[in-house]
Amino acid sequence: MLLRSLLMALAVLTAASVQAQRYEPKEVKTAKDIKAGDGVVRLSLRTQRQFIETAYLYFIEVLPDGSDGPRTLQFERGAGVPVMGTNMIDVKAKYYRVPKGKYRLLAYTVACKGVPPPGATCNFGGARLPTERYATGSPTFDVIEGGITDAGDFVIEYIKDVDLDNFSLFKDRFSDEGYGVRWRPIKEALRPDFAALAAAPAPAVPSFFLSRIECDTRPKDKTVQFPFRCPAGAR
Repeated sequence: MLLRSLLMALAVLTAASVQAQRYEPKEVKTAKDIKAGDGVVRLSLRTQRQFIETAYLYFIEVLPDGSDGPRTLQFERGAGVPVMGTNMIDVKAKYYRVPKGKYRLLAYTVACKGVPPPGATCNFGGARLPTERYATGSPTFDVIEGGITDAGDFVIEYIKDVDLDNFSLFKDRFSDEGYGVRWRPIKEALRPDFAALAAAPAPAVPSFFLSRIECDTRPKDKTVQFPFRCPAGAR
């Protein structure tokens, strides 16, 4: 516990986080949990490799004129305990109550909590962990009052070119090089209670942000890495 506390103390961004109206969406279990002015967002956040600290994903409100607004949404995924069957690699879709509006992917961090300024790095126990901020052109989704938005599966993914026939990835240990957020649709059907709600438009995702991952769960012959090529018949 002492080592963990020390590492958390060292998990800092190299520049001060941007001050904004940060909003942490609350998970909801049924459509009855929706409040006036809010909609429901189904979203999965995961990582392509197992980390020992929390991953954070940030979206920013987009104003009618296309500029960034003051509100940011913060989603997170804990590391879990892989040896106990819990990880941050497999799809884990949750339903959240979110104020109506349009939102754009703004940034992500691992370990360092807070919206990173442009060009910031996350220093964790002497190592640099994946961190990035997106100025423009990132995936967006709309939240409609009383409706459901199927935002999708956001993956902190290794995006450099790899030799798929000689797969030997993740020899870089802890590194922030070569990572970025990528997007996939969630294959699992919406829960019936939420599927009955009015559907918001599908997310707008530039082709640059499409994931190379082809299945939803980590193959059993892999430990904490997620391959780009999944076995035949895998989900």
